[in-house]
Amino acid sequence: MPTSAQDRTQHVDPLLARAEQAAAAALRELPEALIIVFDDELRFVVTAGQVLARAGGSGFGGEGQAVAGAFPRDVWASIEPLFASALDGETRSREVWTADQRHCLMVDAGPLRSGAPDEEGPAGAAGIAVVLDITARRRADLLSTRTVSALAEVPERAPVGTGLLDGDGRWLLVSRPLCDITGYTAEELLGTRFDGIVHPEDADNDAGERARLLAGEIPAFQTEKRYFDAAGETVSAILSMSLVRDRDGAPLHYVAQLQDISERKRLEQSMRELGDHDPLTGLRNRRLFEHDLMLQVARSQRYGETAGLLVVDIDALGQINDDHGRGVGDEILGVLARALTRRLRQTDLVARIGADEFAVLLPHIDREGITVVADGLLRVIPAYSVDTGASVLHPSASIGSVLIDRRTASAEQALTEAYRAIQIARYATPSPPS
Repeated sequence: MPTSAQDRTQHVDPLLARAEQAAAAALRELPEALIIVFDDELRFVVTAGQVLARAGGSGFGGEGQAVAGAFPRDVWASIEPLFASALDGETRSREVWTADQRHCLMVDAGPLRSGAPDEEGPAGAAGIAVVLDITARRRADLLSTRTVSALAEVPERAPVGTGLLDGDGRWLLVSRPLCDITGYTAEELLGTRFDGIVHPEDADNDAGERARLLAGEIPAFQTEKRYFDAAGETVSAILSMSLVRDRDGAPLHYVAQLQDISERKRLEQSMRELGDHDPLTGLRNRRLFEHDLMLQVARSQRYGETAGLLVVDIDALGQINDDHGRGVGDEILGVLARALTRRLRQTDLVARIGADEFAVLLPHIDREGITVVADGLLRVIPAYSVDTGASVLHPSASIGSVLIDRRTASAEQALTEAYRAIQIARYATPSPPS
């Protein structure tokens, strides 16, 4: 015969198990956003989110019921301090994985305040929480850390801040990461409009998506925005916006998430520069220059523009490398790059297109002007020098030039003619006396 204690254990444990199973099932159905307004006894006052609508008359999240019953015990044990702190007037955030590591939640909880920043209401009267299922994002983070890529130096997690907005776009709740991203305190943000910190050029770049979200045509949207942080600096971010509705489908609150992508933008710009520029001289590389040259040829063919193309070939760079080392050869390349950029117009495009070759695109110039530029460079280049320690080297170069006009068939033809002009110039130049 089982004892009375055993009876109670056998009777209570199944109930607890069924309760946890129900909570876990609800958790699996958690939409992007769940809004909870709770009183000072941690009971539901208002709840909104698809999970509650699906629950129907099950009583899950009903008014007056304990918030603790909506979550598995292990999750509630982690987030209960956030709810308690909210009643003390503090906003806190926490990521929580379920015991089985199947779900990751972002929970932001804070005191419930009115829309005006100076009307906070009685301390400890009520709190508000936003619960987001961020499982997919965190699994993607874990996957990305195992992937070797060119952006390996990007932090494993870009900062993500969450906030709750009323129908007029005023902050009702802001998470600590959101404050960290923007540089503003919660007190400075609460009650103010979100678009107050958005860059004017990006204020309405999501107007269409917002209209579709409000109409119920889409569940959420994502866009890129620039905003001003507390220091007045422009910061780039990804804005994710969703709309929480009440049980009757009426709009209730907007949930906004900001992901700071400023570092990613800087790295992407660096990667573009590395992909389009020569790492030694900082000049355009051949790929980018050929693209620029192709566009110039197209303009010349269509509009009759004239331009000049110079190819500058360093004399005996291979021999310099053999005699003095590759380091000296690299210095020669740097010296030539500076000579070209300092003697040419800002509108002229300079590139390193080979191991010992540079190219210059001279827009809006005639044949006489091309000759003047080429002759000037031939005089200037030898004036530069490189100190090898044992001696001083003065570089020299051969230059081939060609006019680009309506008759130029292609960028490839222009380059071929410039190379041919180099050979002609070398044959025409008498050899120095031995």
